Amino acid sequence: MDWEVIGSTGEWAGAITVVITLFYLARQVKDATAVARSASRQAISQMNIDAWAVSVDSQILSRASAKVRSGEELTLEEQGNYDRWIIMRMRFIENALYQYHEGLLDTDEWIGYRNLIPFLVGPQSPAHEAWKVAAVAFSKKLVNEVEEALLKDQGQSKALV
Repeated sequence: MDWEVIGSTGEWAGAITVVITLFYLARQVKDATAVARSASRQAISQMNIDAWAVSVDSQILSRASAKVRSGEELTLEEQGNYDRWIIMRMRFIENALYQYHEGLLDTDEWIGYRNLIPFLVGPQSPAHEAWKVAAVAFSKKLVNEVEEALLKDQGQSKALV
């Protein structure tokens, strides 16, 4: 066999290897960027939840939860604590939705979180009106998911406490 042919074949193989390596590295950079973006989103979401958590009194929330289960009316203080707690839960669900769309959360896990939506902010929930006001502070993707979940549920779910 001719050494020039062998050398030429080796150069082609090397060039193809370089191209494949570049595609591989580009994919790695893309994946690393997605994970970094997701971690940043998680940190921001957690800071938001932590900030809201300071304004929730666990004793008042406990009373409010008991009243919700028994069907009693909440005082303004109890309603405020309950609403803030639900808004924190919705921020958590919004983050789960983001993780799901980024491919970092399994479909079954997302469906579990999505199924909580009617209980948290559906028409039967004491936090329903608060959600309608607070929805503007959430992503359009979450607001759309909430609307779809509530439409599917059609008010069948009672409040989750």
